[in-house]
Amino acid sequence: MKKISFQDLKKELNPSQLDAVTTTEGALLVVAGAGTGKTRVIEYRCLTMVQKGIPPEQILLLTFTRKAAREMLSRACGHEALCRKIDGGTFHSFAYRVIKKYKKAVGLEDPISFIDESDCADALHLLASRLGFLGDKTRFPKKDTLKNILSMSINRNQSIREVLTCDYPQFLHFVSELEDLRKKYAEYKIQRNLIDYDDMLIYLKFLLEDADINKKVSSQYRYVMVDEFQDTNKLQADIVYLLAKNHLNCMAVGDDTQSIYSFRGAYYKNMFDFPNRFPDTKIIKLEYNYRSTQPILDVANAVIEEAKNKYSKALFTTKSGDEKPTLSYFKDAYTEAEGIVDKIQEYRGEGHALSALCVLYRSNFMSLPIQLELSKRNIPFAVYGGIKFIETAHIKDVLAFLKAHHNPSDDLAWSRVLMLLNGVGPKTAERIRDAVIKSSSTDRDAVLKEVVKNEGMQKDVCRLIALFEGLKETKEINRKIKKILHFYAPFLKEKFDDFAVREEDLKAFEEISATYESVEQFLVDFVALEPPERSVFSIEGKKEDERPVTLSTIHSAKGLEWDIVFLIALMDGCLPVSYSLDNEDSIEEERRLLYVAATRAKQHLHLSMHNEGRNGGVNSFNRLSRFISDQRVMNTLTTAYSWFEEGDGEREDSSLAGRMDKQGLYHKLVDYFDSHEQDYF
Repeated sequence: MKKISFQDLKKELNPSQLDAVTTTEGALLVVAGAGTGKTRVIEYRCLTMVQKGIPPEQILLLTFTRKAAREMLSRACGHEALCRKIDGGTFHSFAYRVIKKYKKAVGLEDPISFIDESDCADALHLLASRLGFLGDKTRFPKKDTLKNILSMSINRNQSIREVLTCDYPQFLHFVSELEDLRKKYAEYKIQRNLIDYDDMLIYLKFLLEDADINKKVSSQYRYVMVDEFQDTNKLQADIVYLLAKNHLNCMAVGDDTQSIYSFRGAYYKNMFDFPNRFPDTKIIKLEYNYRSTQPILDVANAVIEEAKNKYSKALFTTKSGDEKPTLSYFKDAYTEAEGIVDKIQEYRGEGHALSALCVLYRSNFMSLPIQLELSKRNIPFAVYGGIKFIETAHIKDVLAFLKAHHNPSDDLAWSRVLMLLNGVGPKTAERIRDAVIKSSSTDRDAVLKEVVKNEGMQKDVCRLIALFEGLKETKEINRKIKKILHFYAPFLKEKFDDFAVREEDLKAFEEISATYESVEQFLVDFVALEPPERSVFSIEGKKEDERPVTLSTIHSAKGLEWDIVFLIALMDGCLPVSYSLDNEDSIEEERRLLYVAATRAKQHLHLSMHNEGRNGGVNSFNRLSRFISDQRVMNTLTTAYSWFEEGDGEREDSSLAGRMDKQGLYHKLVDYFDSHEQDYF
């Protein structure tokens, strides 16, 4: 293969990229903005080091996915075959190799067995049972929740109490039991030569803290590179430091403004600590963007400008395109969905492939109106990074009540409802269902007493029958849903450890029911939603224009891009999400989420919010996201007033809020009422 010369590199790379690629000695921090070609930098840096005569076996590339490592190294191998000898992989795969080599130093013997997350959850459940924690009348966390709690504690560097306080406050009274369980779980693994996913990093750090082992490992890997450094947790940052502290040849690539995974333990301040841990660090910023048009980058730059802690940079491009992103105001979530799907159809009519379009949102429940509207119009869509709303267990549960009420002969719906009751299995459910359906109201109690011997179960069934009788007496579908949700609430808390998250879905479910008059039409619209695709990229062998529109949370969209992006529900309480409002670090991460979302768009970016919502069943009015209402951001947008007037299809700026906003008064009025809230409420 032909050797790549410096002149060749100058043609392939912009000046900042070239500087990063050719700086091969010492500590280097590459602050790579969104879409600035960091993969290309790592590709050519690997190539440059090998062509300089550095043995490829001495180069270590750490990434967060095997796919990322393979992609970067395979590109480098296209220029130089020796690059395939570079050691590249995830933190965990590297850790496993080191542990296997130095196992005796941590008290492990052959054979070492790795237990995956499912095995881990099963082991914790077994130990909890042996410790007598599962026999208590107060429900102990389920096995997957136990795994999550212990893993969060390690990855976030938090105590069990801190994890529970933040994510599972309903289990705070089990702090001492969970601490005991963690100790027993550690003993269980040691006795059986087992290591789990989190142990790999713990053992690796422990080994690297041993001076002799550290010397051997760091002399083997004299050049260390780390991708997505903003997503490392404190433990991973310690490992990087220990690997490179002797030779200081370490390059970290990351973007502090794209750090959005703190819930997984990612610690964005690692980006700022890197120069402190490695003296004389050279910092190079990548700001030339290859993805988006300048008007889109102007929005992203304005959003992130007010970030409290950041490496200052401004994305720029020479890519053609001068269309300003739009900000549209809608009456409610359903007119917002109609307006967005109208625009999707318009783009489709202009010849854009559906797969080039994406709708992004902060939380999954926000996508429900969009899902329904796309289904009504037979426009295919795929939910990326999750399952469709209709396929979630809690929504299926609530729909089962409505289906059984609407059609008492629906065996499947009755079975799902009845098996929510304590002690009811498939056979008992079938007997109860037959008794309820076949008996008249006059002899039902006697029949039920004959079928259901357990007195407690009899009470549950009677409550259920009372619910269905109440549903018959209620005409409005929204009131029916409220009664079902009230009945279902204790089952939700019993069935799901993350019930607080699922409650948001149910609020959205209840809210959308208020727009329907017919139970039948409501069920038809929901049943029309097709089963979920496994991922955006799972649809093989279809023509490009048949691939679906993507619906995705912002978290799941990181690293992806689309020609056209719709970013919906941009209100305070949604983005930033309400539970972040009391914590400055959380607010700042919400700001970074918006930055990530905006930089997914290549050609067209459409932002929107809706004014009316429902809070606890009461109509409320939303406020535009604080990140968007900043004047610097507003100056980068074209504003569209898209309110639907009741009774006609025209979108005019007919609301008081809309009329006042044209005069520049609306936000002043909102601020005034906020500051004088105690005078009015």
